[in-house]
Amino acid sequence: MTAGFAKSPFGTCLIAETPRGICHLSFVAPKKAAAAWRKLQQAWPRAVLCRDDARALFLIKRIFTRPKRPKSGAAFLRIFAKGTHFQRRVWKALCKVPQGRLTTYGHLAAAVGNLSAARAVGSAVGANPVAYLIPCHRVIRKTGSLGEYHWGRARKQALLAWEGAPLQLMRQRQEDLILRRAL
Repeated sequence: MTAGFAKSPFGTCLIAETPRGICHLSFVAPKKAAAAWRKLQQAWPRAVLCRDDARALFLIKRIFTRPKRPKSGAAFLRIFAKGTHFQRRVWKALCKVPQGRLTTYGHLAAAVGNLSAARAVGSAVGANPVAYLIPCHRVIRKTGSLGEYHWGRARKQALLAWEGAPLQLMRQRQEDLILRRAL
């Protein structure tokens, strides 16, 4: 597994990839790089980590650089996120929330076929191993408040503003249809 640190528009990131895809992306607080590296090692105890900050920078640029013109057939990054079956279903539903849009834990619970699982959905969202790529920052509370974010409310606000999301709850029928198609 290769892993490294690189600066993004939203702070320093630790990113890791296996031959199967990107398996880790997190934002790292200043002076917390060693702790973030240890946490990555704990999450992948049998992996041999090779530090490659140049590869990390390449991936971070690819993730956070907007194309000047949309390209048809653009190559996508592969994600290899390990989790429970339920977590993977929630993450798949999350990936269907379009950039610049917001959803709620309740909508995600409906999208995975369990209306009463909003809290379990919240736990799955919080366990997301690849920040931004699985867009957990697009989930807000049903009241319209931003709620918590593992890397801080200010970063969540910045990510949403960068994507062009209105910072209010969107209750449009079109969003409901998109999320129901997540399965």
